[in-house]
Amino acid sequence: MPKALARGEVKDLVQAWGDAARRAHEAGFDVLELHGAHGYLVHQFLSERSNARTDEYGGSELNRMRFITEITEAVRTHWPDHKPLFVRLSVEDNAGWGPEQSARLAKTLKTKGVDVIDCSSGGITEMAPILGKEIKYSYQVPLSEYVKRHADIMTMAVGLIIHGDQAEQILRDGQADLIAVGREILNNPNWPMDAALKLGVEGPFRNVPPQFGYWLGTRAKRGFGTQPSTWQNGLGEDSVKGDTLR
Repeated sequence: MPKALARGEVKDLVQAWGDAARRAHEAGFDVLELHGAHGYLVHQFLSERSNARTDEYGGSELNRMRFITEITEAVRTHWPDHKPLFVRLSVEDNAGWGPEQSARLAKTLKTKGVDVIDCSSGGITEMAPILGKEIKYSYQVPLSEYVKRHADIMTMAVGLIIHGDQAEQILRDGQADLIAVGREILNNPNWPMDAALKLGVEGPFRNVPPQFGYWLGTRAKRGFGTQPSTWQNGLGEDSVKGDTLR
């Protein structure tokens, strides 16, 4: 059966995060992201739906933010200032925690050394909170835009961002500072190179071994008379249901 963490156990976990950051730095990692979304432990502390504590880690919004705030402080003790620190949040969980709360937390975390908020959603209940009846391209991007504008912090957008020009437009529109691509990378592990080619970036094969680049470049010039899979202007406003989105 689940049980509430004792206060001492909470403090031990905070230190464990700090120790993990130290090991990550020693191992040569360049970026850290703290996972505070999707119903995992940090989110459980943030959510008034799941947090029933009566000590300094529960009750008020400020108290519920204390755990991630202390984690961030412990991590920054061991994680150098010049290395980026991200925090992933369920900016909207449809269970009492939403964009306004996320923006207030982001402001606090920025003062503690967080550089970027990775803006996702959901996790406390069984419901996917902002999908509704249809799944749209860039469906979580408004969460990134809200936090960016209201917390004055850099954000990373996620959520059915599957085409290079789609990602580029989000950046140009100022809705995010970074784009995270997840499932589409699983579908197409060469997505960054593919996007570079379709966006007309000079030397799109420069980051692969030369023998790869030669053959891929030759193949690309042939064309084969096919339609590119890249998102076209206007399609981003449409919605497609379920797994039919390609």
